[in-house]
Amino acid sequence: MLTSIPDPEHYSAGRSGTVFVRFQRGVIRGTGTDRLDLLHRLSTNAVGQLQPGEEAITILSSDKGRVVEVPRVLAFSDHLLMVLLGDDVAGVRAWLDKYTIMDDFTTADATAEVAVIGVYGEQAKSQLAAMFGIAPPDAGTCAVSETGVIILRDARLNGAGAFLLLVPTADLPAATQQLHQQGIAEINPETWHTLRIEAGQPWVGAELSQNYNPLEAGLSQFISWTKGCYIGQEIIARLDTYDKVQRHLMGMVLEGLQNGVMENAAMELEVHDPVETKKIGNITSLTASPAIGKRIALAYIRTQYAIPGYQVELRSVGEEGGVVGRGELVSLPFSL
Repeated sequence: MLTSIPDPEHYSAGRSGTVFVRFQRGVIRGTGTDRLDLLHRLSTNAVGQLQPGEEAITILSSDKGRVVEVPRVLAFSDHLLMVLLGDDVAGVRAWLDKYTIMDDFTTADATAEVAVIGVYGEQAKSQLAAMFGIAPPDAGTCAVSETGVIILRDARLNGAGAFLLLVPTADLPAATQQLHQQGIAEINPETWHTLRIEAGQPWVGAELSQNYNPLEAGLSQFISWTKGCYIGQEIIARLDTYDKVQRHLMGMVLEGLQNGVMENAAMELEVHDPVETKKIGNITSLTASPAIGKRIALAYIRTQYAIPGYQVELRSVGEEGGVVGRGELVSLPFSL
């Protein structure tokens, strides 16, 4: 379970203006003539025909159809970049190596070379345009500044603008100074996690892991249903065709949460039906939302119980397990 306690000033800045956050995300460089073709055959989305300057989000899934990673794939004339959601570069490279047999494809860890920054806010597009002298791109393409900064669209939080910057590490101090000069405040990762939980965005290590499949996580937009085989394709296609998705990612507004739960990241919380007294799901992310004025969570809930307004109990896992709070299921994103 991922827990986050937002900084009040950072949260206020994130809700009212443009902010940026420095991510600890892995970056992989791929080379070889088969680089795009291989990723096309291994992952869920159609990336084989990406042209230089184009990008797409795809899913690496296990042979059981569970989520390994959800990388951004950026195509360039002589290489590609994979921007991971998480930082397990070694694990993703090992996954790729496992399925690279006769293909001309080599990977390298480029994390130390590239800093990943997220910029969010209603004025983000115009502020970045003024900062870099180029128009920030729409989804599906990337823009490159004269200084080598790559700009991508990102998923929205609360503002209309959401972008990722891939900054050469050597230029990071200058880039952050420019962001500040544009009136863009920096927020810490914990506050960003609160904003992304409010927005209902799943994250690697919490909602996205080999415990869950892409359909449960609501990632069907990153799956091509026409391109043919990929790792885990038969299972994912069968779940979709026969409507066999057993869990869904839901929001939860909590009441009466016991003291200490927010501070205990090691605690596992199960969601129980208080009437039938049985487990119906798991909490994956937990935070305090100043906008809602309550603690909120993301949780995987069994399909038959994934109904907005459904009342549930939270129980801790372990020898001293018991009811630690109650809550109400809500649709995502949260209504602020």
